[in-house]
Amino acid sequence: MSQEHRVVMLAEVFGGIIAPHSHEMYTAGKTIAEGLGVPLTLAMLGTDQEEALANIGDLDDSVRIETFTVDEGEEFPYEAWTDVASEVIAQLKPQVVLVSGNAFGLDYTPRVAARLGLPMASWATSVAVDDGAVVVTRDVLGGRAETSIRCDPEQTFVIALEPGMVDPSPIGNVEAITLQEVFAELAPESETAASNATRRKITDAERIVSGGRGMVGQKGVDLVNELADVLDAAVGSSGAAVLMGISPHETQVGSSGEVVRPKLYMAVGLSGTPQHTFGMRDSQFIVAINKDPNAPIFQLADFGIVGDLFEVVPALIEALKNPA
Repeated sequence: MSQEHRVVMLAEVFGGIIAPHSHEMYTAGKTIAEGLGVPLTLAMLGTDQEEALANIGDLDDSVRIETFTVDEGEEFPYEAWTDVASEVIAQLKPQVVLVSGNAFGLDYTPRVAARLGLPMASWATSVAVDDGAVVVTRDVLGGRAETSIRCDPEQTFVIALEPGMVDPSPIGNVEAITLQEVFAELAPESETAASNATRRKITDAERIVSGGRGMVGQKGVDLVNELADVLDAAVGSSGAAVLMGISPHETQVGSSGEVVRPKLYMAVGLSGTPQHTFGMRDSQFIVAINKDPNAPIFQLADFGIVGDLFEVVPALIEALKNPA
């Protein structure tokens, strides 16, 4: 096993910008590397890394950087990321690989672990070094319990760190940024956004309208907010929407957010991962809107609408405002 790359962190770089969750992984990576007394390698995967490198500046001597370009022109992006990440791990042969446990990271990294035949711990909530071995704490049973895993030092181990579990650290000159700060920058002022300040909390609401990654951006967020206003409902979100930076963390429903039991729960553009459904499955009545007829949320829903939320939600709002 190489002694030069004992701890490798796969940092995601999109268009020259280091993804927010990478700052949390940097904290965890330094914790492991310092505990083992070995260097930390930042393997920067993505596009336009030169721009990111220029902003990073000088790093501690114990931190090394290597860049790897991902071809975003691939028909299926996760395949391109899987190919490059697999090549990185095979080339560097690290003891520990830290990857993003957000929706994007959990799309391609299990494929990497399976391809290389490596053990992987997803939904990791903390990492530490104990007596020369890396110990990972992770969520199990949909977040209802935790378990600890002691990693074999002779076997490359992949750790997917769950977002929001570790305080972010600045990478060189690049200031650490939280997902909440990203949301504040991305979400412009609007009437529906302003109404969020006075809308009831999801834990106190009898009706909740939750949006997922299908919202895509501010247009989708505004639609979900408007539907919630018409229904006098609170606004919730999936973990994916929070990780995308289009919803604030305080609206997140699920094992990493709030557990809710409203009379009405509307899931809009939300696939229904186990981590999310753990937080809302006890709702009295569940309505799902998703363009994918095979979305898992339909297995839980009392009433489902298969369709594009950008077409369905405006029609629903109009029908609620002007009932026949």
